[in-house]
Amino acid sequence: MVRTARRILNSRGGHRTVLVAVLLATVVLASGNTCGPGTSNVPAQDLLAQINAKRAAAGCQAVAGDEQLRVAAERHALDMRDHEAVRSDPNHGGSDGSTPQQRITDAGFKPASRTGEIMYYATGAPGNTVQANIDWWMNSPRHKAIIEDCAYTHAGVGLVYPGGTQWYSTVDFAAH
Repeated sequence: MVRTARRILNSRGGHRTVLVAVLLATVVLASGNTCGPGTSNVPAQDLLAQINAKRAAAGCQAVAGDEQLRVAAERHALDMRDHEAVRSDPNHGGSDGSTPQQRITDAGFKPASRTGEIMYYATGAPGNTVQANIDWWMNSPRHKAIIEDCAYTHAGVGLVYPGGTQWYSTVDFAAH
């Protein structure tokens, strides 16, 4: 909070000093992240919470949010936003030829004994919500298997939603 002193004229012609509190709306954190570890925005944080709820229902421990995995996942989510071909690649290849394992290693998560990646995109309503995203994954046997794999111990969520209508999400899972 920043305080500034201001002198005002009172009704008797005298002056008095009034402290005016000015609240700064800009919050600057060293990490640039006001959400929990492994996420960079509130919907991504909610998505990780839903993933952990599904894991708990399957008898698995929660995955810990991990910043290195978030960086890898966000790299792919941005690539999905920018390159249509990336969205439909069943091998999750990046536009630069990267694989999920390469992105995870490049982000600094190593050694990784096990890795997995799930992705989703929607170009508008009704698919551009956390619930639509998690429902789609849970209705896909391949994606559900990754979410419910108890061997994973860490995860990072990359989620971009330009204009509030489009939705590009990637979650990278791993274990040391």
